[in-house]
Amino acid sequence: MKAKTISDPAVSAPKIRIRTLGVMAIKGRMDKAMHIVREFAATHRDVKVYINSYLKPHADKYLHPQTDVFLGSKVDVLLSLGGDGTFLTAARLVGGRKVPILGVNLGRVGFLADASLENLGQILEELLEHKYTLRNRMLLAIEHQRPSTPLKGGTSRKNRVIFEDICLNEIAFAGVMGIQMVELSVTASGRFLTEYRVDGLLVSTPTGSTAYSLSAGGPIIHPSGNSILLTPMNPASLSVRPLVLPDSMEIEVTSRMAADKMASIYVDGRHRGQLHLGDIVRIRKNPEGIRIIRPLSSSYFNSLRTKLGWTGNRSAPAV
Repeated sequence: MKAKTISDPAVSAPKIRIRTLGVMAIKGRMDKAMHIVREFAATHRDVKVYINSYLKPHADKYLHPQTDVFLGSKVDVLLSLGGDGTFLTAARLVGGRKVPILGVNLGRVGFLADASLENLGQILEELLEHKYTLRNRMLLAIEHQRPSTPLKGGTSRKNRVIFEDICLNEIAFAGVMGIQMVELSVTASGRFLTEYRVDGLLVSTPTGSTAYSLSAGGPIIHPSGNSILLTPMNPASLSVRPLVLPDSMEIEVTSRMAADKMASIYVDGRHRGQLHLGDIVRIRKNPEGIRIIRPLSSSYFNSLRTKLGWTGNRSAPAV
């Protein structure tokens, strides 16, 4: 039986023969989860199980420590134990490679991690039986550029690249909350869009629409929605609202703040530096996304209802 795919968007992929399984965590007590993983490894000796440095205290003849580079590129499936923060770390580890990620939610809400500790053993068995769906999730590519000092005679150097990165959820531009707003000029595919004067601006993927953007009043976008979401945080003008753009557009964010003021840049919650006057951040869809394994029992809409506390019963009569 081949791995099923659905429009989330679907990945056309043959069944995965699992000979190596990577397991990673970054915080929390992992005794129960690792007991289940160890039992799986002991039962299926033909599957080599590798663990990251955080899980090294659990190493034994069934669980073998390995580097992050190895886990992100050399295993057939990467198991993420924790909440959405751990899953984001796993996504960064995998990057645009084809290693699929299975998230096990040991945190609170956990939109990215579908499996639970209670059914982890069953889900690991279902992996070997190819009872799962494969989904492709969009990544954003980010490039932060800074204008170089002009040469003598008026000739300018090319912009200097400060950093390049990828993200699964969002890029956040933020000032000092309650003290300093940020002023940002935004273009989409080379066309001027607007200037934002806000506490912060979020540029999100559909996956990220249920993260920071949702807290800031942004809409929820289905993962199959091919789009990039711009969500202003506490704008100075009430007419400024979240905006959904097609993912074919390249977004360019330029600082218009005074020379003595800066905006902080966060990529999936990680602080990556400061945006100075004239700095440019280019954001576009990464050609390679990441692949996510979801159990057959999971459902995006069920996750929304359960984790956001939506009401209603499908079997209830209409009134």
